[in-house]
Amino acid sequence: MRRALVLAALLLFGGVAAASQTTLTGAEGHPRFRLPLRLHVASFGDAGLDEAAARAVDDWNALAREVLATSVFATVVRAQDAQIVVRVEPPAASGLMGVTEVESDGGIIRLPVRIAIVAPQPRGQVNRDLVLYQVVAHELGHALGLAHAADPRSLMCCASGQVNLDDPATREAYLAARRRPDVRSVSAQLTEHYRRIWGPR
Repeated sequence: MRRALVLAALLLFGGVAAASQTTLTGAEGHPRFRLPLRLHVASFGDAGLDEAAARAVDDWNALAREVLATSVFATVVRAQDAQIVVRVEPPAASGLMGVTEVESDGGIIRLPVRIAIVAPQPRGQVNRDLVLYQVVAHELGHALGLAHAADPRSLMCCASGQVNLDDPATREAYLAARRRPDVRSVSAQLTEHYRRIWGPR
């Protein structure tokens, strides 16, 4: 059995959020018969934040139907009925905004997968809904087995040290992606990931 904790930290670069380190190898995933996974997302106590989280789920399903020919998540009301559980936690001293607990056996992700999310606090010009969307969407990617990507334009970017943010072009690409997060930026990664796990269709 392999256990991984996948973390997302809030780093501010002009008012946007970034991801941090991960120990996923890219070999972990779900068998096809499991999909869609039953998902419970706890309320953040704010209509705008709840809508942002729901939009992240909808966007993952839209992409998955396009590239995998199936939805990946089906929301359920009760946490005890879920295979993926997103809970809300108070801010921690570490500044982490998201933690996904992933355990696997022979590359097959064990259920349930638990995700802890910290609701973003009002912070200057930062759009809380946008930050939450990024964090929830990013962590759902990890729940599907996706590791961090080295592409600064990807929603799954980046592990610490994976990209050089001192390079102006890289930094601008990274910031632009954080200001306009798009689940479709991981289309190729999702497709290739499950091609490896499922084999050719």
